[in-house]
Formats: sequence, C-alpha cells, structure tokens
Amino acid sequence: MTIGDALSFVFDDEEWLNRLLIGALISIIPIFGGFAVTGYAIAVLRNVEAGSSRPLPRWDGLGEFFVDGLFYWIATLVYSIPLFVVMVPIALVAVLPAISADNQDLTTVLSGVAVVVSAGLGCLAFVYGLFLWIITPVLQIRYAKTGQLGACFHIGEVFRFLTGHIGALVLAQLATWAAGLVASAVVGGIVSVLSLIPICGWIVAAILGLAMIPMGFWLLLFSAHLYGQIARETEPATLIV
Repeated sequence: MTIGDALSFVFDDEEWLNRLLIGALISIIPIFGGFAVTGYAIAVLRNVEAGSSRPLPRWDGLGEFFVDGLFYWIATLVYSIPLFVVMVPIALVAVLPAISADNQDLTTVLSGVAVVVSAGLGCLAFVYGLFLWIITPVLQIRYAKTGQLGACFHIGEVFRFLTGHIGALVLAQLATWAAGLVASAVVGGIVSVLSLIPICGWIVAAILGLAMIPMGFWLLLFSAHLYGQIARETEPATLIV
C-alpha cells in the first residue's frame, strides 16, 4: 500500500479543483449530501482497484452515488447494533442512585453497582468500537466489489478478508486518522493566529475555516484510495468514469 499515492492522486486529475469543490458543496446538504459523497468515495475505491490513473469520477452519477452511500450506511448501522445494545444498559444504570430517594445506604449500594456495571460494559463498548473501526473499511470494500448490500453480511467472507488484510487495514485507518489530525492542526493553528489580527485577519481566518469542508471531503477520498489499494490485492473491479 502506497500512502503517497493516496495523498496526491486527487491533485493529479486535470479537473481536481472542480470535483473537489462540488463534493464539498454536496457534503453540506443535510442527509443527502453525506450519502452522496460516501457513494462517490466508493466509486473512487472501485476505480483505484481497477487500476485507473485518474480515479476521480464525474459527478453525473449523483443518484447512484446516493444509493451506494445509503446502502453502505445501512450495513454499518446493522454492525453497530451490538454497540447500541451495550450502551443502553450503561445509560440505565446511571440513574439507579436516583431511585433510592433519601436512603443513604441504598444510594451507596446502587452507586457501586452503577460504577461496576458501567465500567464493565464501557470496556466491552470500547472493544466493540475498535472492531467497528477496523471492520467498516472491509464493509466498504465488500460493497464496492459487488454493489450488493447482502455481500456485507456474508460473515465468513467478511472475516476472511479482515484477517487476511488486517495489517493493511490497520495501517489505512491509522494513516487516515493521522492525515486528518495533521490537516486539522495546521489549518486550526493558522486560523488561531489570524484570529488575533483584527478585521483582515478575522476575514482570512473565516475563509480558511471554510476550507475545512473540502479538506474533509479530500480526507474521505484519501481513505477510499487506501481501501482501493487493499481491494486491488484481490480480483479487479469495473472502472467508473
């Protein structure tokens, strides 16, 4: 997996600025925008897997992008259900001490129960959260390869892919996290400095703040390129222009 290619591929396209800005504008549309840009990232994943030298597709397949993003979101939502199931008891035990009224002894006992249960379930939720962190790119790759929601629920195949590419998947997720951290720190630092300059600095800082929107979209494409490289280690996909 080549992280450098994922960092630069967007800017290798002749129409990169146009496609990046369109994606940024679409991303701020409530609900629809989130699904559409996710579907666009899935198209990028497919193109990278297919070996395209210019993986950014045109935006004329917006409806298809929306559907792909929606289906991928459904898959991740289903896999997130166990996490929701664990979080509900944590919320419930948190109110246990309140039912003891003025009984100090009962309050102490219930508080202890709440702490123990919350700590145990919290650890379980953390572990499952790590699992979701590493399984979501697998789901995106599986959906991109097949175009079928059901492929995300072929548990045996999902876990075989996960175990067979665990090192690359962890590296891709860490690289995405690091890229986002660096980009946010750089822009945030510049904005903070400019905010100290009255009027002109405030205006420039506000403009740079808006740059976080296309930067967030770029980060989505960065991760899609990394996932596409991982997917390319198996059978090739169909090119999307």
